[in-house]
Order: sequence, then structure tokens, then C-alpha cells
Amino acid sequence: MEKIPKKTLIVEGSSWDKCVWDMTPFKPGKIFWMPKEKPGKITISRKKICLRAPCRIDVGVLDYCALRTTPTDGTPDYKAGEMSFAADKYTYVEVELLDKPEIIIDKGTKRELILRHVALLMKRATNYKGGFKIKAKSHKYRHVGFGSSAIMMEATAVAMNRLLGNPLELKDLRNLIAYNFAEESDTLEGYLVPGASTGGSFNTMYYGGFVITAAEAEMIFRMEVPEDVRFIIGIPKVKVAGPEESEVDINCLSWMRHNERFSAGKTSAWILMELLPACVQKDIKKMGQFFYNFTFFSKLIPMLLYRNDSPGIIFELKENGIEGGWMTSAGPSLVAFTQDKTKVEKAKEIFKARKFDVVVLKPCNKGISEISRIPKN
Repeated sequence: MEKIPKKTLIVEGSSWDKCVWDMTPFKPGKIFWMPKEKPGKITISRKKICLRAPCRIDVGVLDYCALRTTPTDGTPDYKAGEMSFAADKYTYVEVELLDKPEIIIDKGTKRELILRHVALLMKRATNYKGGFKIKAKSHKYRHVGFGSSAIMMEATAVAMNRLLGNPLELKDLRNLIAYNFAEESDTLEGYLVPGASTGGSFNTMYYGGFVITAAEAEMIFRMEVPEDVRFIIGIPKVKVAGPEESEVDINCLSWMRHNERFSAGKTSAWILMELLPACVQKDIKKMGQFFYNFTFFSKLIPMLLYRNDSPGIIFELKENGIEGGWMTSAGPSLVAFTQDKTKVEKAKEIFKARKFDVVVLKPCNKGISEISRIPKN
């Protein structure tokens, strides 16, 4: 058996504030956490299901000090939280139950490692003795802030759970994926590495709309987003990578942790006293103003790292009256947020002037849904 050397990443907020992330690669199916409650009885009424799950546009983590990779000691530590929207770039998953205990990934399906990881987790968590045949298809945007890895894993888990008669409660299903979250290794073929999850992508893709996830992956707020809202995404042509190689993780997280030691409480107060009232009132302009403030307050360091004038672009969006703007996840993509068709065109102009790729998305308020088959195009 190949011996894999331990690999760690130290995130340092100060000389007395250090967090060690275990980034040691592992094979699919390695388990770090299992639900304490026994699963319900498996009841199979059908053999096949196809699901469609929206992408996640992240606004930001609530407390970067609390952000962790999957704890490899089996002790969940998920207090970072997340704000995110569901939008209409979809991931499709088709799962079929097999009588034999094999896991078969369709030849045309990418992301085989994370799909196999989910299947092995689900077999262990539900005590299912059979197998799965999996086919999945996603959009082309990866490592640019759309939550592609997490949503493919989560949608696959939901499909398997439904076919088995929902033996896992929704909370346990969400936590099973969040607390065992992984990304493909950039350095070792055939291996995964622990990833950083808040559980927010599950809540967002499952319910749709705008979702706030707090500690322990709990959804504490959800709103339906007005249908005329548009997200204009600008994607710069820069190198992107997973958690092992990402310059954002390596070069920025220590600085962000240092800043956030004093700022997470302020962010929480802003959410409670500014963002949530605006959400209840469906006041997109007030929501957008919060997003601008939060972005400059919380994400300036990773925006500066990409060296493509991300802060200047956000300023330009604001100067042109566009309701909101932010960097999604750890970037590099930037988001303009508006209800005005003329401002959609203005945002596109601003991004294209910097040679960014541009995609315009609509909100998805439905969340994950069952469909007849995976579309060909």
C-alpha cells in the first residue's frame, strides 16, 4: 500500500492564533464523520432517479476565523457560516440502484473520484448492501466560485437517499457530505484532499433562493429572490486551482484570519440589523449596499491577490448605480447584482473592458428538482 506523507497548511492570524489544516491526500470513501443516529429502514420503491441542482453564488463566509478544512480527527468544527444565492447554471445527476455491490460511474461522466466518495459514504451511512450506477453532468465553470464540486456531491447524495426511501434525515444527509467534504488532489492522481465546507451550498441548492447558513451548517434564513434579478458574473482569465494549490488559500487566509479576529462580530451585527430587514422587505438596493460594504470589508485581500483590478471593478459597478457587487467565494469571479435591464448591459461592458468572460444568470427559487433525464446539451 502506498504511504502518503502528511501534508498540512498553517493558517496564522497572529503568533498565538494558529490553525493547522490537514491536507493529506486520501482515497475516495475515507470516513471522517458519521451520523450518531441510526439510519431509518431502507425502502426501495423505484430503481432510478434524475435530479437537477442549481449552482451556488457565494456572497461570503460569515467568520473567516472559523473556516476549516474537513477535520480529519472526526470532530466537526463548522462555525464559519455562509451567505449564498441559487442560480440557473445546473448540475444533473442520474442514479440507478444495482443488485450487486458495485459502484459504476458512466464513462462520459467527469469528477469520478468525488462521485465514488459520495457513493461509499452513502453505503456506509445507510447500511445499503447493493450498488449504484451514476451518471452526472455539470456546467463548465470549476474553481471560479460556483460551488461545482460541492453541488455535484450533494445532489448525488440526495438522489441516493431518495431511492433508498430517505433513510437519512435531511440534516444528517447534509452533514454527511459537509463533514466529509473533499476535492480532487492537484498533486496526486486518484486521490482526494480535505476541502473547506460550511454546509451552505447544500442548503442553497436544496431550497433555492437566497440562504444564510450559520454555525453547524444550520440554515437560519431563506428568501425567494425576485424573478427579475440578474447576476452578471465576470470571470477573469487567471490561473485557478483546488485547495492544495490555490494561492488564495496559501497567501491570503492568514491575513484574512488576522483581520477577522476583530471583525466577525461586526459582520454578524450588519447581517442582523441591515441585511435581514432588507431581505424581508425584498429591497434589492439595500441588500446590494450591504454586499458592497461586506465585500470591501471582508474580501479585499483575495481581490488584491488576483492583480486584475477587482477592487476597481467593484467600485466601477457601484459608481454606475448597479445595486450590488461582490467576489463570489474565494474568487476569482466577480458578481454584479441588479433588477435593471440597462444595468445588466452596463455591467457586461465593465467586465468585457477587462477581457473577462461574462455569464448572466437568473435566480433559482425552486432548488433541487426531479426531472425525467439529463439533457443532451
